[in-house]
Amino acid sequence: MHVSRGQDGAITSAPGCSWYLLAPALSAVGVYGGTVWTVRSWADCPLGNNFSNNTGLQMMTPVVWLCMALLLLLTQLALRRWPLPGGRAIMWLALLGVAITLTLLYRFGMGWPYHPPEGQCVEGYPLFPFTGKAGPHTAN
Repeated sequence: MHVSRGQDGAITSAPGCSWYLLAPALSAVGVYGGTVWTVRSWADCPLGNNFSNNTGLQMMTPVVWLCMALLLLLTQLALRRWPLPGGRAIMWLALLGVAITLTLLYRFGMGWPYHPPEGQCVEGYPLFPFTGKAGPHTAN
């Protein structure tokens, strides 16, 4: 653990190296949770989960993990530079809150399938969050 001096001259402790291991770990948990949620939501669409054995979703997962890990790392650096009042527990909770927010953004960016009243879903999940769905949006 690193020891430094605060603005008032008092000795404060800064997070150590294990603090920076949280970014990849939290992003891995978040991406896994968001991907499982996406797969379950698209399970009954032929162009969704069942299409091509999830190849597109599996190829996108490492990219989303990298983006989320970098955003969490930037958040950690900002929290270290400008610590929140309340100590280390508040910093951990803030980082967890950012990870949950990024996970929800990932999941909501993948959308939900449209099920027409008289037919089967004919859409596919987006190739990347917030890029739009593949396939027609209504069954004709």
